[in-house]
Amino acid sequence: RMILIFEALLAGYIFWRAILPLRLHWGWKAALSALLAVAAFKFHLLHLFGGPMFFSPVLPEWLLLAAAWLFSVLFLFFFLLLAADIVGGLYRLVLFCLRKKKSERFRTIVNRVNLGLLVLSSVLATVGVIGGTSVPGVREETIAVGHLPEEADGMTIALLADLHADGITRADRIRRIVQRTNSLNPDLVVIAGDFVDGTVPVHGEDLRPLADLKARYGVFGVPGNHEYYSGYEEWMEFLPTLGVRMLPNEHVLTGGGNVVLAGVTDPVAGMTGREEPDIGKALEGAPPGKARILASHQPRLAHEAARQGVDLQLSGHTHGGMITGIDRLVARFNDGFVSGPYRVGSMKLYVSNGAGIWNGFPVRIGVPAEIVLIRLKRE
Repeated sequence: RMILIFEALLAGYIFWRAILPLRLHWGWKAALSALLAVAAFKFHLLHLFGGPMFFSPVLPEWLLLAAAWLFSVLFLFFFLLLAADIVGGLYRLVLFCLRKKKSERFRTIVNRVNLGLLVLSSVLATVGVIGGTSVPGVREETIAVGHLPEEADGMTIALLADLHADGITRADRIRRIVQRTNSLNPDLVVIAGDFVDGTVPVHGEDLRPLADLKARYGVFGVPGNHEYYSGYEEWMEFLPTLGVRMLPNEHVLTGGGNVVLAGVTDPVAGMTGREEPDIGKALEGAPPGKARILASHQPRLAHEAARQGVDLQLSGHTHGGMITGIDRLVARFNDGFVSGPYRVGSMKLYVSNGAGIWNGFPVRIGVPAEIVLIRLKRE
């Protein structure tokens, strides 16, 4: 419902601001309005023709990319128009204070500015889609962790998040992510949710390269919200066949017995009638005197994790905000957490930009995808 409201807002505002003022025959305006509606309501149109899964329509890759590019152009145009309206409003305010009238050419100038903003939006959307669908680079972070035994000092963790295997991210891209991760020779691999969009029969083979991940202490994961949209039970059975040990509200001892690695389910679990995230349960029976690391798809559990004595939380979900500037808005919906390292009380939190991107908006501008190599050191 929220997506439908935003689609309607996007279409209505751009029609009012950019199409209605044009000095064109009504037929041309009708044609432009129809194209606008197709691009703005792309989520529901793709769902109509692409099968029962709203977040993963089964359609050709070129069509998904084209639709995503068109929607991205509108999305960026929408925000650029808002910025232009703020500037225009200030200009009108100045004229009012000076008791002057708008120029006769004001409407022409506005239309030319709109055209320029549309061209800029198209360029940015092109750059963004290329950035969003490219193989992620490596970001290295050294994080001081409380209660880390001397034997685990220097231990490395490769953090992957938000792979989103789907109609755009297929097996070849997952394979390149795996190869780049293996080249880091991590001691541990943690996958912080949102493995996939779609069912096991459709996209199981796209995640098959995960079976080639190599780490001294193994590969572990937690579910993200998109696993619940994609057939939770089936994926929780399938992922372990790829060598990924899932940790839904449970923990393991790793790092030679020096580190407690716990995982939780995703907050949307309760909405689907499944077990909600329970940090206390995940840590139940964990031995004292060990570093406690929590894998949680969404970063907004960080305050509770800090209260429960977690030393380091690893999360994803936000995609880093995807676009510089928009990331501040994304942060507001995630308790202020969006990208990189944070300190929450005595606990450290790292929020990954994600190694993949969602097919619904595969855009990155100034916020690159990343494979994070975290090196632990004693605090």
